[in-house]
Amino acid sequence: TPSMAALSTTAGAIVAPRASSRARAVRAASSRASAIPPARTLAPLRRPGRSAAAPIWSPRPVLTVARAAGDGEGSLLDELDADARCPVPKDQRPASQFKELQDSPLLGWGGLELPGYLARLGFLGAFFFVVLAYPIASVSYDPRTQPLEAIICATTGTCVATAAISLLIYNNWSYVRDRLLSATVEYEETGWYDGQVYVKDPEMLARDRLLGTYTVRPIVERLRKTLLACGAGVFVSLAALNSIDAPEYGVDRPAWEQNGGAGFFSERSAAMYEPSSAMSDEEEAEEEAAAWDRYEAAMDRYKRDNDAARAAKFAEVFVGRYSDPKHPGCAREIAAGSSGATLAVRGADGTPGCSNGEDQREWSLEGVVRGEGEILIDFSPKGGPKDLLGKWTGKGILYPDGNTWSKLE
Repeated sequence: TPSMAALSTTAGAIVAPRASSRARAVRAASSRASAIPPARTLAPLRRPGRSAAAPIWSPRPVLTVARAAGDGEGSLLDELDADARCPVPKDQRPASQFKELQDSPLLGWGGLELPGYLARLGFLGAFFFVVLAYPIASVSYDPRTQPLEAIICATTGTCVATAAISLLIYNNWSYVRDRLLSATVEYEETGWYDGQVYVKDPEMLARDRLLGTYTVRPIVERLRKTLLACGAGVFVSLAALNSIDAPEYGVDRPAWEQNGGAGFFSERSAAMYEPSSAMSDEEEAEEEAAAWDRYEAAMDRYKRDNDAARAAKFAEVFVGRYSDPKHPGCAREIAAGSSGATLAVRGADGTPGCSNGEDQREWSLEGVVRGEGEILIDFSPKGGPKDLLGKWTGKGILYPDGNTWSKLE
């Protein structure tokens, strides 16, 4: 009757209070079971020589039963669980990626409790400060004279390095959060070329969204605040470093004042080292004449130094021992003088030679190299000309009277 049918429907709803997805699965299983054609009673098979009362095999109807999970017996729903039905590989499922992220030695820091998270973050900052940031800052600022600047500069580098690690952790946690909250899962069956999209069933979607909303989202928010704090630390450190005026370390203050503030621009130093724009014509003429005199004096010094350098180079050829044909056997020697262009000429005279034990008169003269292969010797101390010119011939010195001093090997 209709009342009995309504009662049966109500009882079925009470007996099987499952989620809508499981109910639909039960109905689908029941419909598949009802679609099986009814079993037929086949005529018994006879073997030749046997009677009709001795059948070989008598089939019986086959009954397939679908029961709800948890009733103590097998059910089709055991194979229709959300994770079992999901075609996404296990390592690409959001829940598995969340578990892998929690177990990571570095990326798992984001999931720690607040005290542990702050302890790890402080250890990371201290490591970067001591090992990396402070040694680099010490190159720019001397810790002995500028300790505050060195510490602020190292703090800036520490905030940057900590922000880089925090950004890495933030990117991984935010990626897992987005996959948990999404209604679909993008995955790859075998490689990048066969990407698929799986639509989560209600059970998986509810579980993932609970996990993403109440577990992962607070972690991502905490990491975001860490990044903002590191950024604020960088800007505050840079502003503090820019606002600090470095004191004049190592400057002799009295000498600095006496020198008019050399190295530091001020009105006093500008007036001392820059010509005044309000000079009269006479003052400008005097300044120009003084500058020209300084230029000529500098050019004279340059010419003398250049000549001396050239003469020192040419003087080397005259240094040595010689023989004088007008004074056989008497010593003749030219040596380097007090400067590069001067030479010391020493010798002795006999009557006229020195080979037979004659009395000898020693003398010492001064010579000056005039140019390449030319020497001027002052013979006035021994009664000769003041600047007698001698020319280098390759083997000796030729004088204007035709006498040649031959150089001895």
